[in-house]
Amino acid sequence: MSSIKVAIADKQALTKVGLKFFIEERKDLQLLSEVNSLDDLRSILKSEQPQVLLVDYNLRDFVSISDLREVKILSPDTKILIISSDNDRSKIFDVIEIGISGYVTKECSQQEIVGAIYAAAKGEKFFCNKVLDLILDKHLKKDPEDECLPTELSVREVEIVQLTASGMNARQVADKLHLSHHTVYTHRKNVMKKLALGSVSELTLYAVKTGIINA
Repeated sequence: MSSIKVAIADKQALTKVGLKFFIEERKDLQLLSEVNSLDDLRSILKSEQPQVLLVDYNLRDFVSISDLREVKILSPDTKILIISSDNDRSKIFDVIEIGISGYVTKECSQQEIVGAIYAAAKGEKFFCNKVLDLILDKHLKKDPEDECLPTELSVREVEIVQLTASGMNARQVADKLHLSHHTVYTHRKNVMKKLALGSVSELTLYAVKTGIINA
């Protein structure tokens, strides 16, 4: 089995040393490059096209959220795995909307970070519990008077959440369930309203957090 080719884009020395150690002690992971600038990143993406890119978008004068969109264009097959300590929900949602494969924090364990690399390489989504808790906190904290009023989803709504969270768009979900795409849109809109969610990214995270799908 060939090794998973990984690139690191982070200018914090301790983070780079740690990630390099995590990768190099495993025979099925291969470190291609350590990115030191945006120009480096562009060059590496064009010439080496890593399978997984570990990147922190939240460092000054380095790789930004808009640069991650360029990554998707320069190397569409490269899976983006965020490793950052950003606590800004709105920015995290912006990053997720780009189509990243996962998000872990710099406080995560070696096992969790390596697991995220493997998941990304397989085309799976991986969000550590710290990120899920941060994003979903506003949805999980209910008013006391609502504690006895759980949100219930129909069987059909659960099916649509599962397929949407797995990465399917409305038309693909419609084909899978033999429904019109208009019906799928309607169901999805109702689910988002029931759960007080504002985007498909939030819906995906909700599905992972509640066990509707596996991370």
